Amino acid sequence: MYRSPAPPAKDVVDDVGPDRIYRQARLRRVAVWAALAAGPLALFASCASDRVPAHTAVRSAAASAPPVAIQDPSGFAQLFVSLWLRTDGTADDASLAALHALAPNVDLRTAQNTQAPALSVAQCASVRNTRLRAGYWSVVVGCEAETAGQTAVRYFVVPVEMDQTTGGMGSLAVVAQPAAVAAPAPAGVPPFLYPDDAAAGTPLAAAAAAFLTAYLAGQGDVSALLSPGAHIPAPASALYAQVQVGQIAVGQSGMDGSVPRDGASCEIWVQVTATDQSGAAWPLGYALKMRARAGRWEVASVESGPALSTEPPPGPAPTITATAP
Repeated sequence: MYRSPAPPAKDVVDDVGPDRIYRQARLRRVAVWAALAAGPLALFASCASDRVPAHTAVRSAAASAPPVAIQDPSGFAQLFVSLWLRTDGTADDASLAALHALAPNVDLRTAQNTQAPALSVAQCASVRNTRLRAGYWSVVVGCEAETAGQTAVRYFVVPVEMDQTTGGMGSLAVVAQPAAVAAPAPAGVPPFLYPDDAAAGTPLAAAAAAFLTAYLAGQGDVSALLSPGAHIPAPASALYAQVQVGQIAVGQSGMDGSVPRDGASCEIWVQVTATDQSGAAWPLGYALKMRARAGRWEVASVESGPALSTEPPPGPAPTITATAP
């Protein structure tokens, strides 16, 4: 039996014709006028769905930004000086290739006497960086070296170039021979900010001694000696077998006596002699922040170092030069 063909499917695009577009625009205008009648808050709500939040675009742009190379040639210069001191004209091909990869045009040390004692490098460390211009650095490297049982610290200035082109960002090279220089001048040490001393047996001294004994030798519970909310993980207790607390300097006056009211705090500097399992004595120092609670002192934190005066450190004594009359 013959059947008439089914009518063609209506194109989806036909649903979005001029009439529907007109109706949507009209409804949107009605919604805006209704929002105006209801107040500014409703108007903001009616328009919010049609806007793209600006912070979304900013966040997307930040996420797609390429990482920035950090310009710090310290480790590169340390590696070079360590290899350079260990390598001379008699080195094997692998050692020469490793050195030339860091410094293509730098000459090697020459061994005039094959019977001369070898140079042993214990460690190298960068002690000062100077940025000469964009991508060009001068790095001072100190090395602990030993020759024939004699240990000495030598210092070298290393010129390092960083390739900042698009294809070579972060590429480093030593551009010339290192220069042997004198050791950097030592900095003056400013005085500590601890005007008073805590006598042995006072509550403050006893609390500090109990904490450091538990902290370093595992003799006691560290957590029971901490202020509420403090978290101070102790090192391995097997490192030290005995702890002897020496001088305790106090940063605030009037704390070396009865325990003050709850919440009062003070900073102390404690000198300790810790003896390890082999009997070797280690002089150590700890800056502690103490807090009073319930009639006793507790440890609130272990500081990174002692508090120092902001006054300029004492310099060397002036040299008096006699002049002829």
